[in-house]
Amino acid sequence: MTTSPTYLVTGANSGLGKYLHTHIPGSLGLTRNNSTEILEQCEKLENLVILHSAYNARRYMDGFKGILFDDIDYSNYLDDNVFLTMELLTLPHTRFIYFSSVDIYGPITPYSFLKRCVSELIGKMAPNHLVLNLPAILGPTMRKNSLLRVLEDQSTFWSSSASYNYILQSDVLKAILDEDISSLRGTYDFVASTNVTLGEVATHYKKEVNFGDILYHTYLERMEVSNNIHPAKDRTSWDTIKLFLGET
Repeated sequence: MTTSPTYLVTGANSGLGKYLHTHIPGSLGLTRNNSTEILEQCEKLENLVILHSAYNARRYMDGFKGILFDDIDYSNYLDDNVFLTMELLTLPHTRFIYFSSVDIYGPITPYSFLKRCVSELIGKMAPNHLVLNLPAILGPTMRKNSLLRVLEDQSTFWSSSASYNYILQSDVLKAILDEDISSLRGTYDFVASTNVTLGEVATHYKKEVNFGDILYHTYLERMEVSNNIHPAKDRTSWDTIKLFLGET
């Protein structure tokens, strides 16, 4: 008799990991502080599903100018992106879902390079794997990002032309619990149908933001439409923002 799956969620202190851990009953939330205890517990489970969302948030480097905007602790960076993944892969598991990034389609940065490397590592070592390339994610446990700074009339080093794609944390949760999507194997995109710029957001909400000159772009044009498995793939990024703000 097959036991019900137990979900192990990495990065459970904040962001997507915290949201998933909070909304999946009985899930195990992995953090830096409890990793030894939780990983030992997982070694004894019969039907373990790993949801790997951990990453070092201090990742922003402009791929064109080579400007580092925040000092990267490279030791922790490798711990989050490579060494933790390798340790997770040694656990007996029935399913491995990894949350990668659409940044793999853009300029090479330490963040996008390691995301691509980890995705390929999982593809080779976890037969029953699903890799989702995610854009910017909105939801109750999200970290402070450029969109929130604009909505709060705060300055940002990003240009008003910076172009983002937005989905909801709840979209990811629904996909994980959807049998058709969760049973897929391979690497897929998980994006809204269109992007939106920070300048457009500021204009629409009448915000007076002091923008910087650093460009960012979500390379939606480099993705295959047929590879997008977002259950609401026709929803635009504007629609997502309105849902996030409770406007629809």
